[in-house]
Amino acid sequence: MSKNIEHRLAYTIEGACEATGLTRTRIYCAIADGSLKTFKAGRRRMVSAKALEAFIAALEQGERRAAA
Repeated sequence: MSKNIEHRLAYTIEGACEATGLTRTRIYCAIADGSLKTFKAGRRRMVSAKALEAFIAALEQGERRAAA
């Protein structure tokens, strides 16, 4: 894993995993249930940085609600 991950506008699934620390399975489950929005660029499935940030924020909100 690179120690110097640059902030990109969009990530491949593998890049999204590296950027967030989440597993491929967790990312694909989030895509399947609609909680993580993606787009296609040619044959590649991509995730925008905005979509990743929104997904992580939603996970944080869920944690806060569960702790309350």
